[in-house]
Amino acid sequence: MSEQRKGYIKWWHFALIGVMMFMFILFAAGLGRDTKFIPSPLIGKQAYAFDLRKLGTQDRIKLDEFAGKIVVMNFWASWCVSCKDEHHVLLEAAKKYGDKVQFIGINFKDTDEAANRFLERMGRFPYPSGVDPQGRLGLEFGVYGMPETFFISPKGVIGAKQIGPLTKDIFDAKLKQVEALQ
Repeated sequence: MSEQRKGYIKWWHFALIGVMMFMFILFAAGLGRDTKFIPSPLIGKQAYAFDLRKLGTQDRIKLDEFAGKIVVMNFWASWCVSCKDEHHVLLEAAKKYGDKVQFIGINFKDTDEAANRFLERMGRFPYPSGVDPQGRLGLEFGVYGMPETFFISPKGVIGAKQIGPLTKDIFDAKLKQVEALQ
């Protein structure tokens, strides 16, 4: 092998090692990140003041009714598999925090019949659910997947958002974020 060819092989090895080290550093840097975390431009902004029909009735539910209280607003649907996973977390949280937090369900792009069947199987929420059959309120809040939960301060400011199913630990952490805004 010629001297020139040996030098080329050495240069190629160094380049390959450099690329591999760079990829390893990128991979290692991403390991500690929460891949489900997507920052919301709504955090710190006033929540959209909605007026929706309550599930199964002609009564109305308005965000303004709950001014002065922390509001946990959960977008859910009967067709959402992850909503089934988090359902018990919401039921337990409502029992635990129901005196200091107002919970609101938002049934998203669903029918009353399907939503009521879901609640019959899974257990009824001890709080109201508004219906958003065309997803218009979901658009106002930037919802793109189910479930999504917003934590709103007593002043109506969105303090935290959870994309995907809640766990007890996630719920408690998000609630603390909003309590810190008071």
